[in-house]
Amino acid sequence: MVRKKTPGRPSKGAAALSRKHIIAVAAPLLQQKGLEAVSFRRLAENLGVSAMAIKYHMGSQRELLFALVEHSFRDTLGTIKGKSPAERLRHVLSMYCTRALEHPNAVRCILNDASLMSQEIVEITEEIRKCTQLLNDGDPKDVMLNLLVDYTHGFVFSAVATGSDTCLTQEDYLRSIDWTLSLCRDRKISTPSSSRHY
Repeated sequence: MVRKKTPGRPSKGAAALSRKHIIAVAAPLLQQKGLEAVSFRRLAENLGVSAMAIKYHMGSQRELLFALVEHSFRDTLGTIKGKSPAERLRHVLSMYCTRALEHPNAVRCILNDASLMSQEIVEITEEIRKCTQLLNDGDPKDVMLNLLVDYTHGFVFSAVATGSDTCLTQEDYLRSIDWTLSLCRDRKISTPSSSRHY
């Protein structure tokens, strides 16, 4: 007598599979080989299970990507160092840049679909916003926030694109951040509503 399979259950070979194990395998694949490497089909090949088994544990492809972004940026902030807004901002940006350099393809996922921002990323953004508002007269329209975040992502992609032979270092990144903060201290950062210019 042939036993009927339970609808929606993972197939043979997927019994030991777990969400945690899938993420552990998928995370390095995303960073080393890009988004295509974490399709359900490619993941199934790597894990020796069916694509349906991956779907059973992870849900949709978007849910898988969200879990990978969450995994990549978990515990990025830790304890924020610095007493002044400038010191705290420098520390937060440094921590985020370090993690983004380790997980540039997770950053690309967020840039392609902002709904993939994990709670950790939201908290990082809010921490940066608190500091820029204190440093830039309330930072109307998030001018300084957007400038710093765009610069950070540009730095990360430039460093990654040039590979291991890159001349760009974390010190280069922080040197530019320090320069920007010095402009802010000198009140040279402007907003679109003011007559000052960068």
